[in-house]
Amino acid sequence: MIKIKIPATSANLGPGFDCLGISYTLCNVYKVKKAKSMLIEGCNKKYTTKSNVFNRAFQKTMKMLGKKGSFHVYYEETIPASRGLGSSASVIVAGCMAANRLYGGLRKLNKDEIFNIAANVEGHPDNVAPAIYGGLTVTAKLTDKSYHCSKYRVSHKLHFTILIPDFKTSTEKSRKVLPNKYKKEDVISTISHSILMVDALQTGNMKLLKNISKDYVHEPYRKKLIRDYDYIKKTIEKNYDAVVLISGSGPSLLVISKDRHLHKKIKLTNTKANWEIKPLKIKQ
Repeated sequence: MIKIKIPATSANLGPGFDCLGISYTLCNVYKVKKAKSMLIEGCNKKYTTKSNVFNRAFQKTMKMLGKKGSFHVYYEETIPASRGLGSSASVIVAGCMAANRLYGGLRKLNKDEIFNIAANVEGHPDNVAPAIYGGLTVTAKLTDKSYHCSKYRVSHKLHFTILIPDFKTSTEKSRKVLPNKYKKEDVISTISHSILMVDALQTGNMKLLKNISKDYVHEPYRKKLIRDYDYIKKTIEKNYDAVVLISGSGPSLLVISKDRHLHKKIKLTNTKANWEIKPLKIKQ
């Protein structure tokens, strides 16, 4: 039996829609061994069929390896599901790595090959990339089935707090609220902000981070699915030296600041939902 640890992630990071992602030390653990038939344990029964993304990722990796085989897997999940912290990406990456480690032999795939398989299963690369490489990742789709990833280190000056609500939002639903057309000036602003977001996170430049965290592509539409969004963003950014972003497709909210104790100071007294306030460390 092998153990595979896959970290939680936050995708998008404001203006970096479907291309920026970051990795945390909070992890899911998957215990996997070879088997004659598939068995998935430790999760909701509806995720234990052959259409489960762990199995889909496993089988795609096996095809790449030119091997046949199956598995037993037991999930030990600490990443909250359907909260914008990359729980499904974690399962996909684990499926790829399980096949590679159990059946790869002398022909094990490298990280770039695993990344491309996982991105094709997920349909977009922004969560699977930091789950595989760690740190801050910038991704791009090169062809229909080919992706590229560049990794950067996040400044030690910055500290991250995640606000996790007691309600869920599906990625499918959060994508449906996005418009089909955008204003040219909004697209230009978002592109420039996403480039500078990488610089701000690397250098720990909080002033720059505040000025370029504004997104025009997904946050203005997805915030409508998040109860308390406007109140929380206004309260935290007004009273603390911090930036509030939607983590992935939500509903969790990511707070970035230079205060390592900010999670102890945040007070939310006028919310409709219950919010868990949790500090997170970057998995570099």
